[in-house]
Amino acid sequence: MLRRYLSREIDQWIKAGLLDAGQGEVLLKDHDRRHTGFSLSGVLAVLAAILLGGAVIALVAANWEAIARPVRVLMILLFVTGGLAVAALAVRRSADWVSEVALVFTLLCYGAGVALVGQMYHISGDETAFMLVWTAGALLVSFAFSSAMAAICAGLLGFGYLLAQPSLFGPGGTDVLEISGYLSVFAVILLIAVAAWRSRSKLTGHLCALLLIGFVIWVIDERSHIDPGQVFAVIGAIAFGIGSIVPPRYAIAIERHGVVSTYGAVLFLGGLGYAQFDLSNPSLTVEMLLAGVILIASVAIIAIAGSENRLIRRVGYFAFACETIYVVEETLGSLMGSSGFLFMGGLVLAAIAFAVMKIEKRFKTGRGELS
Repeated sequence: MLRRYLSREIDQWIKAGLLDAGQGEVLLKDHDRRHTGFSLSGVLAVLAAILLGGAVIALVAANWEAIARPVRVLMILLFVTGGLAVAALAVRRSADWVSEVALVFTLLCYGAGVALVGQMYHISGDETAFMLVWTAGALLVSFAFSSAMAAICAGLLGFGYLLAQPSLFGPGGTDVLEISGYLSVFAVILLIAVAAWRSRSKLTGHLCALLLIGFVIWVIDERSHIDPGQVFAVIGAIAFGIGSIVPPRYAIAIERHGVVSTYGAVLFLGGLGYAQFDLSNPSLTVEMLLAGVILIASVAIIAIAGSENRLIRRVGYFAFACETIYVVEETLGSLMGSSGFLFMGGLVLAAIAFAVMKIEKRFKTGRGELS
């Protein structure tokens, strides 16, 4: 159970007389002690798998020419099947982290194997095809083992596949190949979403959402003359509104001030920032008007959902600080020079930090410590 859910439940129990305030604090402290949300041993194990996989790749690549072709292929198959076998054995013995580490090692060897075999046999292909094959392998492993780490790898590789698209940084077109590129990336995003659901990996879900945002930016930028920032600002405002005013009876589907609100706030403020950055030779009046809108939006977001969601507060604070520095630079920076701008920027950030400290104290005294 997430800490904020537990905190809300404890508040209700205290109001109902089932617990006193002291017992509620003890329960929260016990939860914090046992659920840190961070496993150092797990992180170290994954890093060890990455280093071992890199060592295997470096060893094979360094001695590639001295190894006969059939032996090369056999070595790659041995590493991949060996990793899968270790993962399967670990699953049978309920050694989850051993399984995850073995799968990370396997996927590294698989990606290296695909690249080396393609180079050895001069198989035609490019970076896009390579990233697609590697991502497909990670998805297959994730589905087979319900593996969170394999799903995370698939999400990261999905970004590689998107960035490897030939038309991503080039002029748009309408030929069949480019349309198929859109469809293939979208299909990969859907499969990553399924992998996130099957493995119950929240991190993969966030990666999938970010990948979808990148995909939408790509399509809008190539297929229309619409500013992507404006689109995201509208979508973000709608998502934030829905997530912040959802009635309690629909809270099971959409958590009030939860993930939908958070992504809505990020998209809304990010979209406004993108639109501001994309302005072409604007007047100072237009710049200051848009800056004022962003500052007001940052404060409004904190006021509406900040007391319920610490991440939304962080997003609002960050946007407000960045926009304030931007305003100082545009209005006073050119008059005071670089040293004066740095001095004024430091004073402004200090004032913002002081205000944030006061706001956080008020949130804590008004509602208890938030997760």
